[in-house]
Amino acid sequence: MGVDGAWSGSVLPTATLSTAIEERTAMVTLTSALGIRAERQRIASEFRPGDPIPQVSYTGAEDELWMRVFGKLSAMHHGLACAQYLESSRRVALPTDRVPQLTEISRRLLPLTGFQLTPASGTVPSQPFYAPFANGIFQATLYLRRPSALFYSAEPDLIHDLIGHAAMLADPDFAEIYRWFGYASRRASIEQIRQLARLFWFTLETGVLMENGRPRACGAAILSSVSEMESFLTADLRPFRVADIIAQDFDDSDCQPVLFVADSVRQIRDGLLEYMEIYAH
Repeated sequence: MGVDGAWSGSVLPTATLSTAIEERTAMVTLTSALGIRAERQRIASEFRPGDPIPQVSYTGAEDELWMRVFGKLSAMHHGLACAQYLESSRRVALPTDRVPQLTEISRRLLPLTGFQLTPASGTVPSQPFYAPFANGIFQATLYLRRPSALFYSAEPDLIHDLIGHAAMLADPDFAEIYRWFGYASRRASIEQIRQLARLFWFTLETGVLMENGRPRACGAAILSSVSEMESFLTADLRPFRVADIIAQDFDDSDCQPVLFVADSVRQIRDGLLEYMEIYAH
């Protein structure tokens, strides 16, 4: 240190050095995470229908991330998830201590509802995402969200796809709704695909049920996000009406300010099928 108290030479003060180390560590962690994600996407992009489902060697850090998020969500589900999801999730029995493989979850879903999981390299556009539902295929990512987005991820990842969608696909009512989105998307016009996207978002992604006088989550985007689970009760909760949903815009980059509440999964199913059957076959 110089006589005027200023630092000189190459020696950094402890606080500055600590900050530099933290920033460097964060950069290394982010770079590593991006590299892992790119490898998971490469594996998925090479998959072709009929190929064996690839087995992924998840890292200890990925298993730890899965355990943290799943543990937090499981505790919240018991008080805030709808009964039908809780029962369906119990049938799937996702492991709590490690990231599961798509093949093991498919083996549980197939005898229950005929669904199986195949790998997707990233976000799939609406029509090609919905269409395989008709054949009992759900396209799931192979990568997990970044640690910085632990409790809310604006884009799908394996936590969203398994804790959200796969857990729902063990239920016959939910599975039937997915299949109908598949049937409808194959005959839908561009405008109808836009309408289907809104219906899918406000039901299978951010659906809410009223059970025993209390709102309960029944959509994958809410059920797989700690932030969504914490905030959905304070949203503008409106009665479930297909026409209102079709007219409602949404932004999937943040927690939802508007949600639609049904009395049951059957009400959602019947309302959607009545709308979709006019062009589904």
